[in-house]
Amino acid sequence: MGKFLKPGRLVVMLAGRYAGKKAILIKANEESTKDAKFPNGLVVGIQRYPRKVTKRMGQKQIRKRTTLKVFIKQLNLNHIMPTRYRLEESTLKEVRDRIERVKESELKNVEKRKDLRKNLRKYLAEKYRTLPAGSLADKKAQSRFLFSKLRF
Repeated sequence: MGKFLKPGRLVVMLAGRYAGKKAILIKANEESTKDAKFPNGLVVGIQRYPRKVTKRMGQKQIRKRTTLKVFIKQLNLNHIMPTRYRLEESTLKEVRDRIERVKESELKNVEKRKDLRKNLRKYLAEKYRTLPAGSLADKKAQSRFLFSKLRF
C-alpha cells in the first residue's frame, strides 16, 4: 500500500482542542524522532472559518467577515483523518516556504510562532478572497473545501 499522508493533503483533526477542524498536512514523519516517540506531522489549520458574505455588504464588512484564525501544530498521525482533497501545488509551496523561513527550533518560541501564524493568516485570507467559483470537482476549486466549516 502506498503512502497517502503526503504533504498537501487536507486532513480533519480528530483529537484535542482542534477536533473537527480542517488542516493542511505540511510534513509527515512516518518514523519516530528524538522529540516525538511516535509518527508525527506538522499541520497548518483553520481555527475560525470565514463567515457568509452577501452582495449587500460593503467592502469593510466583507473584509471583516472573511478573516480567519490559523493554528500550527505538530501532532501524532493517528489523530488526523486524511480526506480525498489535496491543496494545489502553488499554494502548498507558498505555505511551506513561509514555514521554512522559521527554523524548527524557533517554532517553540512563542513570539516567532505568533508572527508565523499572522503571516499565514494573511496569506490564507487573501487566498480565500480570490477563490474561483466552481464545484469541488474542479481541481482549482478544491481548496474551497479547506475554507468551509465541517458540518456533521
